[in-house]
Amino acid sequence: MSVEATKELDDFFRSLRQAYNSQDLKLYRAHFWTDKRFVHLDPSGRIDLGWGAYEELLDQEFRYMDKVTLELRELQFRPMNEFGSVTGFWKIIQTDTEGRAVEQAGRVSYTVSRMKDDWKVVHQHYSVDPIEE
Repeated sequence: MSVEATKELDDFFRSLRQAYNSQDLKLYRAHFWTDKRFVHLDPSGRIDLGWGAYEELLDQEFRYMDKVTLELRELQFRPMNEFGSVTGFWKIIQTDTEGRAVEQAGRVSYTVSRMKDDWKVVHQHYSVDPIEE
């Protein structure tokens, strides 16, 4: 595993998180492959096929939430030449304009591809932690 590629991916995901937390859709979009073959699987089981479907969801979220916070932790990077996989844990806190907060957390996996000089997320899957009894 290349130390350089691992550092690039660490920086990339830090930037992705910061773009999400600042609710900057244009900057967040820059981290993704905006092709119709992009796939986003969310914790509710919804599948967004194509970047446009996922972008519509994000636009609504950013527009109607007062604040959103994405945390990514314990990310493990596995670069393989021009592709890579990333796994770890996520937590999102969404706060509406009346101050009500909803929190979700779980596991995440990303598939990334190097396109020109940049990495892009080409597939992502978020799952919710099972409730412990």
